[in-house]
Amino acid sequence: MAECEAGLAAKPEDASLWVLKGKTAFELGELGASRTAYAQAISFGRGHRGVFLGDAYLGLAIVATREHKWDEAREQFLHLLELNPGDGTSHANLARVDLEVGKIDEAILHAEEAARHRGGDEQVLFTLGKVYLAAGKNDEAEKTFGHICEVIPNSASCPYGLALVALEKDDPRRAVAKLREAVDRKIPHPDKLADDPALARLKDDREFVSLAASAASAAR
Repeated sequence: MAECEAGLAAKPEDASLWVLKGKTAFELGELGASRTAYAQAISFGRGHRGVFLGDAYLGLAIVATREHKWDEAREQFLHLLELNPGDGTSHANLARVDLEVGKIDEAILHAEEAARHRGGDEQVLFTLGKVYLAAGKNDEAEKTFGHICEVIPNSASCPYGLALVALEKDDPRRAVAKLREAVDRKIPHPDKLADDPALARLKDDREFVSLAASAASAAR
């Protein structure tokens, strides 16, 4: 941080230095200082030829997301799309934010657009599957999660997503079977399985309780 301050003392209107300060403050957990620095980068860099502000908009979006300020995050991701309309990552991020604020139709549009640009990306496909689930499009969600297995054969997100679909289709046995497969494929944070709100309908299922306990034990 001291280097950032020294640089800004010499060049107080250097947008790239403000972005660097924003990143540094974020890594230090100083979200307010990070937001201010990114906003300064945009203020000084806007309208200047050759100054790329994508990192500043992304930084503001990430800070807002961390603070669950979804409308603010959405605004910043939209700015990123103004810079690059074909940015699949920004479309995927917008889809996730739209889900948080209940804009299901917009979430579908952005998730599908993300998949058009980055159809081989696991997280993009998983986001699309989650969006379809939220929209009640269970068959489309199942196809999308299944496609992850085709693109990334050992992915844990594929059987996990299929487990969510099984729950929507009122098939707890298939859901637990797919969760077992996800655990075998090293699903992230297996010790959190029992507390996963998406799996709340299984909390009293004896087979699921046993699986979650085994996964938590193995993760220690």
